[in-house]
Amino acid sequence: RVLRAFVRPWLIDGQEIHVTASLGIALSTDDSTPESLLRDSDTAMYRAKELGRGRIEMFDHTLSTKASQRLSISSALHHALARNELSVHYQPVVDLATREMVSVEALLRWKSASLGEVAPADLIPVAEETGLIVPIGAWLLEEASRQLVEWQQLQTALDHAGLLSLAVNLSVRQMLVPDITDRIARVLARSGMRSTDLCLELTESVFMQDADYFGRTLNELKALGVSLAIDDFGTGYSSLSYLQRFPFDTIKIDKSFVRPDQKGTRPVILRSIVSLAHDLGMDVVAEGAETESDAVELSQLGCEYAQGYAFGPPMTALEARKLVGAATTEAA
Repeated sequence: RVLRAFVRPWLIDGQEIHVTASLGIALSTDDSTPESLLRDSDTAMYRAKELGRGRIEMFDHTLSTKASQRLSISSALHHALARNELSVHYQPVVDLATREMVSVEALLRWKSASLGEVAPADLIPVAEETGLIVPIGAWLLEEASRQLVEWQQLQTALDHAGLLSLAVNLSVRQMLVPDITDRIARVLARSGMRSTDLCLELTESVFMQDADYFGRTLNELKALGVSLAIDDFGTGYSSLSYLQRFPFDTIKIDKSFVRPDQKGTRPVILRSIVSLAHDLGMDVVAEGAETESDAVELSQLGCEYAQGYAFGPPMTALEARKLVGAATTEAA
């Protein structure tokens, strides 16, 4: 009943606000105490958030282990920047018509001295919950923009006609920073990177927040000259009205809509998403292109761009530089 009560939007000052409830439940046992029940139900609630929010999760003892792991990650992450444990990997985005690499997506990686390699699926949620995504995201943008300028200089030296652009994820927590547009502008100025070469990727979770605030912020970012993309489209809260209201340039289709099923058939909705994007004047990037067959079919469906292991996995800056140099020489 609680979840159903949150299905309808809340009307506040004439604006519709969409809110979800994540519920955790712990059942009493012989050795339960009020403190343990609160702790266990809180752990179950965070599990509900991890699994997509707007749902109920029951506590079991495996969650205690996961909660302990999360605490370890949170503690170590506070020192990751100072200890130079973070790095940026880059995954190519390819023009399906020419098969030329036109962009790279910057992806955060962490090798902790105490925990070893920490998976992004474990790292990112903790970074967002603790607020550390703000300084970490600023560091990533600074590092990736500096790196892109180096690669563009290499391309220019080799007389390559088209220069690479950069895609960087921007979380809701980062969007809530009051001067986020100014911060991004200062990073671009320090690196010498053109704003038109930066694409900021946001998930559909922005639609769940204050639409007016995010609308103003997105318009400020557009005025700066950057492009905007909806990342993992189709996996979160989707409202077609927001697609028209917010100034997005690109839809990135989640890999779950791209990969074929066991019979080799791609989801029917894939074609509809591509058509919708084009009707709205947006480009389409298909994520999760793993094979040459994927690339051919996506191109036939009208997808302009794709990324996935068919064109290269996330790679270190050194590996990416070799790829940039090889592609530039080949094109020349």
